[in-house]
Amino acid sequence: MTALIRINQDGCFSAVTDGDAAGNALPVGDVASHDHITRLLDQQTVRLKIDGFADGRGFSVARQLRLLGFTGVIQVIGDLLPDQLPMAVASGIDAVLIRAEHGDRCDEAQWRLRASDKGRFGYQRSAAEG
Repeated sequence: MTALIRINQDGCFSAVTDGDAAGNALPVGDVASHDHITRLLDQQTVRLKIDGFADGRGFSVARQLRLLGFTGVIQVIGDLLPDQLPMAVASGIDAVLIRAEHGDRCDEAQWRLRASDKGRFGYQRSAAEG
């Protein structure tokens, strides 16, 4: 199993203590319907596994969970880029888990810098938000 690094909303790195975090994650491609999303609402933590930085479905599922009232922790496992952290936060993601090798390329300083770009990205508003 590849070691993972947890990145919080401020871009700070910490070790992932759950050795099977990736194994306990739901592949975001398996979330095929609104009914599937609503079945996640009673969980304390939802871990979504994405294929990589080009896979925006993790943002969409997180946003839908928040719009439905989910108050637990949402983590996305996959090698996002530091530039994507503001979008992750805006969509309701609490933490991003990346491979340690990816963390060597995209170090903590880059993530912390991007975390300060709070207003840089928006997210689509729902029809209810007007």
